[in-house]
Amino acid sequence: MKKSLLLIPITIALAIFFYPTTSNSNSIGSIGGKTGSPNDGSSCTQCHYGGQGTGATITTNIPPNGYIPNQVYTITANIQGSNDQYGFEITAEEANFGSAKKGTFFITNNTETKLTNNNKAVTHKLGGIFGPGLKSWSMSWQAPNTGTGAVTFYGAFIEGNVNQSNTGDTYHSSNLTVSEAVINSVNNLSAKNDFIFNTAKKTIESNTIVSAHDINGKLVLTTTNNSTNIAHLKKGIYILKSENKTKKIILN
Repeated sequence: MKKSLLLIPITIALAIFFYPTTSNSNSIGSIGGKTGSPNDGSSCTQCHYGGQGTGATITTNIPPNGYIPNQVYTITANIQGSNDQYGFEITAEEANFGSAKKGTFFITNNTETKLTNNNKAVTHKLGGIFGPGLKSWSMSWQAPNTGTGAVTFYGAFIEGNVNQSNTGDTYHSSNLTVSEAVINSVNNLSAKNDFIFNTAKKTIESNTIVSAHDINGKLVLTTTNNSTNIAHLKKGIYILKSENKTKKIILN
């Protein structure tokens, strides 16, 4: 009788240990440093054992002549496959030798994406893994300082086969290199912008709708006023967005 009772917890423990689970990478995002970039080295293939796909791309709204230092742009990671479950990680590194991480990522959809790898990359969340044969994730990226030069975005993508394990998943990869714009004269961007941030007064001066998001993409304020004081917000980094402009600010 005692032997039978002893077998029950042992059987339960073994069942739990060997029960198939969904891949962590497919469900809650990459642990970081798995883009296959020169700095990261490793990629998703360390855990996923499927074949190689060619359906991934990285797109941006960075102009063909290059990024303007410290400006904020939209980066989109795309994958097309034959299944309906996908995951990704994307990072940005200088294109020359050394491959240091460059620029700053900001989350614009905190339901589907999150920061990873010490905030130097973006990956999916559980709410952002499903798509009917294709999937896209967008985020904001602030370009680095003047003199950085060309920057390369590296993306690692997984197309899951929904077999409740890491085996059989298809790995896709993509990269995109953008140059730094050469500015020969002082550009007056104010004509294209519809809001400014007054650092001294901590006010948004605007003639349109402006929204403020924290670094994780959470909406913290929307205003249609000509002048809005945001000194009441917690100290930290925020992204201000209107229809025609995106700007990073720091409240301190």
